[in-house]
Amino acid sequence: MVPERVCKIIDEAMQVFGATGISQWTPLARMYAGQRTLRLADGPDEVHWQVVGRAEISRYEPDSLGKNINSARTTGEK
Repeated sequence: MVPERVCKIIDEAMQVFGATGISQWTPLARMYAGQRTLRLADGPDEVHWQVVGRAEISRYEPDSLGKNINSARTTGEK
């Protein structure tokens, strides 16, 4: 989630700088390459969103919603 947002911010900065943004005159291209590599090493963004979603659901109704999600997963329901 954070690596994804950082990539978007660097990409926007590169757009502002235009051709200079992808040159070696600014650190933006190197920053983007490093951050993109970190995103790949960090794993799929969807997994992180799923973890956050489960944590948020359990904050509000851990007894009913959490059990329903887990039972749907084991039975294959959608």
